[in-house]
Amino acid sequence: MNRYLTTFGVACGITAGACSEPPAAPTSLTLSAQLTNAGSTDRAILVEIAGADTSARIDSVLAPAGSSYRLFTERLSVTQWRAIVTGNLSDGVLLRLAVPGRSRASAYTAAILDVADASFADLPPGSRAVTIAR
Repeated sequence: MNRYLTTFGVACGITAGACSEPPAAPTSLTLSAQLTNAGSTDRAILVEIAGADTSARIDSVLAPAGSSYRLFTERLSVTQWRAIVTGNLSDGVLLRLAVPGRSRASAYTAAILDVADASFADLPPGSRAVTIAR
């Protein structure tokens, strides 16, 4: 009986030693893509977001929390996305980017490729701009 208890104790010790904290998940950082100089009739915008190099990965592109914007995205590569945002566009947060926690906002750029109004007429990007900020 003593031999069985010893074996059971050793087995429990080995099992308990095998349990440990799971590895920490990589931390993620959320950056904002800010729209400035939006026109009063702007209803859709096509934006391309890119990281400066392969370390500037973009994990996902999301609509701002609580916004009425509708978002359509396409991942072109691990560092490049295209997004169409529709709705009554105004200055402020247009998109949110989930990036690795060690990333800097300066490693990302955004370019406006197209803008449209409510009648789907093309508008020149003009003075509109999208910048990436923390």
